[in-house]
Parts: sequence; C-alpha cells; structure tokens
Amino acid sequence: MKHLEMLLHEENLRRKRNELPPLTVPSATTLATHRKVLLTPIEYLIATKGERHARNKRGGGSTDIRALFVGELTEVDECKASLITSAKEKGHWERLSRDQRKTLEEIDEEIRKRLTILVQFDVASRMPLAWVISDQPRTEATRALFRMATRDKTREKRIYGCSGDPVAAVGIWHVRNDNGPGLRNSACIAALLGCGAMNTVVRAYQSTDKPYVERMFGTTESILLKLIHGYTGRKAGELPGYDAKANGVLDIDELYGILTCFMIDEYPSMRHTGFGIGGRRPAEVYKELIKTRPHVPPMDPNQRRIHLGWEQEVTPNDEGVRVFSGIWYNSDELLEQVDALGIDGTVSVFVDPDDMRIATVVLPKAKEPIEVLLQCTAFADMTLPEILELMAEWRRENPAVTEVYEDMIMRTRRERHEQLKAIGVERKLPRSFSTIEECKAKAKAVFAGSRIMPSKPLSGCARPGSITDLGADTCVLTIGEGPGVIDGTAVDLSSIDEAPSPIAPEPPDQPAEAATKRSQKPGVAATDGILGRPKDLRGLE
Repeated sequence: MKHLEMLLHEENLRRKRNELPPLTVPSATTLATHRKVLLTPIEYLIATKGERHARNKRGGGSTDIRALFVGELTEVDECKASLITSAKEKGHWERLSRDQRKTLEEIDEEIRKRLTILVQFDVASRMPLAWVISDQPRTEATRALFRMATRDKTREKRIYGCSGDPVAAVGIWHVRNDNGPGLRNSACIAALLGCGAMNTVVRAYQSTDKPYVERMFGTTESILLKLIHGYTGRKAGELPGYDAKANGVLDIDELYGILTCFMIDEYPSMRHTGFGIGGRRPAEVYKELIKTRPHVPPMDPNQRRIHLGWEQEVTPNDEGVRVFSGIWYNSDELLEQVDALGIDGTVSVFVDPDDMRIATVVLPKAKEPIEVLLQCTAFADMTLPEILELMAEWRRENPAVTEVYEDMIMRTRRERHEQLKAIGVERKLPRSFSTIEECKAKAKAVFAGSRIMPSKPLSGCARPGSITDLGADTCVLTIGEGPGVIDGTAVDLSSIDEAPSPIAPEPPDQPAEAATKRSQKPGVAATDGILGRPKDLRGLE
C-alpha cells in the first residue's frame, strides 16, 4: 500500500506537469481483492510466513495408525513452560560473604527462572510415559526422562495424591526426537542403543514427523499452564500489562506436583479425537491394549542401570562396595567373585537414583554383571537425592551446640590425661607408652592364636617359690605320708643363738623318739617338736 502510494505520487507529479488529472489511490479492500485474484491462499501464506510454516499449517498431514503396542513408538520433545517461578536458595547462606548476604536480603532472596518441560509420549495409547521439569534441558534431564518412562510411577502417584493409574514400567522399542541439544547428543543416543531401542532424529519444524507430542504440548499449555500464576503467554507481548515476575509464586516441587496430577489424572481422562482413538479416553485405550495384546516387556534391570543409571568407580572390600561416600551394597556373589578373580583395583557400580534398593556391579574380568543389595534398610524407599538430603540434615548442627559439645570433649580429654599422669607418678611407671618391640611381641602372640591367661593357684597347693613363706598362702600343707598335720607356732629366731641345721630324712623303721633325740644338738634347747625357720633355704631345694 505504501509502495503504491509512492508510485502514484511520482506519477501524479508527472501528470500535473503535463496538465493531466491525478490518479486516485485505491483502498485496502480493493488491493486485497486484487491480491486474491493474483495469489491463492497457500501462495499468500508462503509469501508472508514462509514455506516451512505453510507446510505445517496447510499440509495434508497423516492419517495412519503408527503404533499398536504400548512402548512400540514413543515421541520425546521439550518446550518452554512459558512460566516464571521463584525458588528460594537453601543451604548456601553460610558460604556467602557479608556483602552477598546483604544483597540477598535486599532482593528477598528470590531467584527467577524460566523452566522447560520434557515429555515422553506413547503413540499407541496416547498416554504420557514420563515428564521432567528442568532449568537446563541437557543430557541429564533426558536420561532422567528415559529412566522415568521405563520404571513404575506409583511413587509419584502416592506422593502427590493422584487417583488415576499411570503407565506401568514398559520397555522402549523406538524413540523419535528432534534436533534439540538435550535430545540429540551422543550420551542419550548411546543409552538408547544400549537398552535395545532405536532412535530417530526427525526434521525440525516438521509437524508430520512428530505430531502427537506436539499436540499434547498445545493441550497442556491451553488447559493447565494458562491458569498458573506467572504465565507469560506463548509469545512475547501476549499478555500486556501482566507482571509475570510479581505473580510467580510457585517453586519447583509445587509446579511438578501440579504437572504430575495433570499427567496422571486429567489428561488420560479427557476425550481424545486423534486418528485411531475415535473419541475414546487414553486411560481406557491403555487398559484395552494391555488386555488384548502384549506390551513391550520391561527392560532388564541390570542393563537399565548400566545404560541409564549413574556410575561410580569404587574399590571393593569385605564390606562390599560404597557409593556416594556412605551408601553400602553387598552380596555373597560379589565377595566370592572378587576373591576368585583376584580383583585388587576399582570396579564399576551402577545405581538407579530413583530406586536405591539394588545396584549393579561390573567386574573387570567377569562375564555377567552382579546384583548387590542395599545394606541400610532405612534408605530402601528413598531416592538418592532424598538420602543425601537426609544425611546432610543429620550432619547439620547449630554452631552454638557444636561449641558446647567440643568444649565438653576437650575438657574430658584434659581430665583423663591428668588422671593417667597422676597414676603414672604414684605407681612409679617407667613410661606411659608401649615400645614398638613390645607391641610386635604381643601382636605375634595374639595373631598366633594364643591367649594371655592370668595365673591362679591350684586348689590345695601353694604358689611356686612360696612353699616356705609363712603366711603367704592360707592353705596348710601336709608333710609326710601320714594324714596328720603339724600343729604349732613359729619360734622367734632372735631368741635362738644358732639355727638348727636341715633335718635329715629319718629311716622309716626307726621310732619317732629316736629321731627327735638325734635332731637335738648340744647347746640348743628342745622345741617340743616345733621346728624353727632355717637360715639357709638352699638346702631344701
């Protein structure tokens, strides 16, 4: 229109110089009618929107049933949620400087983010298999999407209070995705191929290559996201005068709960008019397919953990394997294989972060992977992020409480040190420590299987070396073959000039009176059968 006005203006100047009447500028309606004569609607759409948009908008589409089994064909796509959410920072306050804390207080510690929703969609039943919300839709988000699609989703149903039944754990035969960086990468494609699935990268902006999941995103945005506080619209300026940041009051958990209830309860219960569904509800189609034909069987658990799970290189020991610095796994088969193969290095441990009950261990020289069980039963129904959050909460402590307990520990150690030092001085110990030679000798005895037993006197016997020590033992010893004992008291040796000599053994055929007379020497008084303590004890040995 503007170009025509410019041309008519130049022409009217020429006509004016030639004294001709000016030409009238036609109206917009006249031009539109003339354009319709020159161009068809598709040609006009190509001229204004481009060939790619015209093909998606006015193309013939496809009317074909592309999948018959649940899990036979799935489509994966990601799109901006067109939603502003606010997230509170947690656990970072102690690591911030004073200026950073002041800045966070001024902005109310809120961080605004624009999120992306990833969905994996089953073509045969039109049921959502998995859904993930991420601020960075990259490899990890896509792998989490595949893990959710191939596992049971009863946990999400129970946590968020859903009444419907999600799709059970199924295998995947064929995955279609576009050329987004989070979907078309070597890690995700290698994971799918390792799981026995086929991956197809479709053309960008071609609606016929991946029509089902695109339609689902349109339904999700028109029914769900428009009602959430903080919706920004499908394009810039769609909602003029609406402050999305001021109204963005949801955090990630709340948004994921709303999305989960929509994917389990609402979307499968809505009538679907797609080709092959005929106005039925996806939940009923899913139940019918499960009854009438077999679905793709679930993946092998070990292969699923190896290709879709998280890997850690750890060194096994007698307690099994420890992953993430504190989670232990063990099994009899693992211990037997480690000893049989003589493995002294690291092994690969694969865990599913959504199900920590069982892990898979791949040994360097073994042909088959080994399943190991979680040793701490308190972690059996928790995901890996929940376990780590619980351990962090246990280890988190008030600095004032920490100072009190540390002071108590140090005071107790000081008191014990002073007590042991006083005991060492009183008992005149040569030293308060053991030498390495003493430890080696004792260790040699201990590991040889011997035990150090305290010596105890036998019943009715005296200790070695104390047979002549009066008063050393309470037992009374029998001398001779007779049943009697010697009664008497010891004689004070200071009143005796000379100690008696050792008593020679008396012949058995002589009477006791003769032996008593011979034992007496001149100058020594008789003791009436009571013997004194000899001076030289060596004669008794």
